[in-house]
Amino acid sequence: MKLFFTICAFFCCVVIASAQTEQGKFLFGGNSNMNFSSMNNKWKSDDGDEDLGSTTSFEFAPQVGYFVADGFAVGLELPIGMQTEKDKDDNKYKTNRIAVMPFARYYFGENNVKPYLHGGFGFGSMKYKDVSASAESKWKTFVYGVSGGVAIFLNNNIALDLGVGYQSVTLRPDEDRDNDPRRILSSVAFNVGFSISL
Repeated sequence: MKLFFTICAFFCCVVIASAQTEQGKFLFGGNSNMNFSSMNNKWKSDDGDEDLGSTTSFEFAPQVGYFVADGFAVGLELPIGMQTEKDKDDNKYKTNRIAVMPFARYYFGENNVKPYLHGGFGFGSMKYKDVSASAESKWKTFVYGVSGGVAIFLNNNIALDLGVGYQSVTLRPDEDRDNDPRRILSSVAFNVGFSISL
């Protein structure tokens, strides 16, 4: 995390006098998919309380893109996610996932506050590990997502992104077998992130 904030601080010091989203510029960012959460699960009743365990997760989606036209960028996004769960019996489970997603993003307007639309799809993998039982399974993933919001440009290069997005992830076992079930996860989330155009 320290490295991430150091990189952000470095880019915040870069100021180049040019248009914010003009053709020929590069786009770097964590595009509104950056979040960290930690959750404790408890059961409360008249008979007493019970600790059901805890979940810690981290998600981040670094991006690099190129403005092929004024306000319109295409590029690659690398969604990365990690989750650790511990149940009431201290059994531990870990999930790691990564994908590669081509994306397109369009900014509207010429002001310092620009609405945007963003969409992408791609493929990846997920590994689920039962640490206590030393067992793991691997899954193939297909991911797509769309989002929209506003980019608030703090100067000519750095923008704070605020938006809402929908994402769907389809999971299949890594080893294809007949009648293997698919698992589909979908979510809608409010997101905060950043982007840098140079």
